[in-house]
Amino acid sequence: MSWRGEGDCMVVSRWFMLAVLFAARFALGYQFQSAGSVAPFLMRDFGIDYTQVGLLVGGFILPGIAISLPSGFLGRRFGDKSVVTAGMALMVLGGAIASFAPSYSIILFGHLLAGVGGAILIVLMSKMLTDWFAEKELHLGNAIFIVGWPAGIAAGQATQSFLAEMTSWQFVFRLSIVLVALALVLMAAFYHRPPGLQPDAPERPQRLRWQDIKIACLAGITWMFLNGAYLVMLSFGPSLFIERGIQVAQASAMVSLMSWMTILAIPLGGHLATHYRVPNIVMVGGLAVSIALGAALPFVPYPLVFFLLFGFAFATAVPVVGSLAAEVFDPRVRGPGFGVYFLWYFGGMPALIAFAGLLRDWTGSITASILFAVGMLVCCLLLAGVFRLIQRRSAPAF
Repeated sequence: MSWRGEGDCMVVSRWFMLAVLFAARFALGYQFQSAGSVAPFLMRDFGIDYTQVGLLVGGFILPGIAISLPSGFLGRRFGDKSVVTAGMALMVLGGAIASFAPSYSIILFGHLLAGVGGAILIVLMSKMLTDWFAEKELHLGNAIFIVGWPAGIAAGQATQSFLAEMTSWQFVFRLSIVLVALALVLMAAFYHRPPGLQPDAPERPQRLRWQDIKIACLAGITWMFLNGAYLVMLSFGPSLFIERGIQVAQASAMVSLMSWMTILAIPLGGHLATHYRVPNIVMVGGLAVSIALGAALPFVPYPLVFFLLFGFAFATAVPVVGSLAAEVFDPRVRGPGFGVYFLWYFGGMPALIAFAGLLRDWTGSITASILFAVGMLVCCLLLAGVFRLIQRRSAPAF
């Protein structure tokens, strides 16, 4: 079968490549969740506290601060596929080290090593997805791709604690690296560049212009605020129910429904933006409605319905916000551009979530944290508007 041309074979190839990338992103989310899921067992076996658990979970994200920008340049120098498969190999190695570790410090080292590989995947697979979908169905393709991460996390939440209780926490770590290894085989065996996409020339690479850096930073900050708002809602939402007298387990289960709502609604947002060609309406509408619902959450007598509606409205905007940078990056600078873009995500997310926690401690109420999340969504909406304005004025440059 030939993959040349933009006919039926090209369409099949594009969606098959998306399936390969989705499998890798799902495995990434599943491995990320593993440390949190088995935390009680690690606390029992190694005598660690919640601060050390938080360091272990955050250790998967922190390497992105250092590796985000180099990832883009490494992909351009050695090829996206080669660097991504190397990143997945690091995830397998880090997971294996953690699964056989005799101490907490070795587990932390393994998780940090896996996080380096994970950061490479987050940066370069976004570029690879854009290579295939930039010219057609970008919002829908990106929506399906984005869902891989929360779907992997949700699958981990649903299975890993149970498996650890039935077997061991080591088994959970090993299962996660099996999924990564399977995704690595798929990537190595089947992924290829889109037909017609010119390979990079390492000896004469296209440099990032100042305009490219500005647009990457603007889109990256917008994406950072969107994700920050969601994670604050997800992390501190249960406290809102607990303050109403609901038990901890029940409160967490209620808020987890929002995660499942977003998994279902993100592809819907991508479909609406693509099929009806109204990405701005989908983005602005989703953000505006989620802002209104989020602002009402601390004050309504029955917040569960508002949580679910918030998750739905928020999720419809995600594919468009997540595609802003992909819409404008020149193919020759996509790798480094996404490196700059995700630098804000890796660097800003921990600070935003920590500040939401400080607000809870300072005020003694979760209301301040929830309204802080709403404020981030307002910033996201405003910055997205600025992005569109710059994009319209600078269209010939991109």
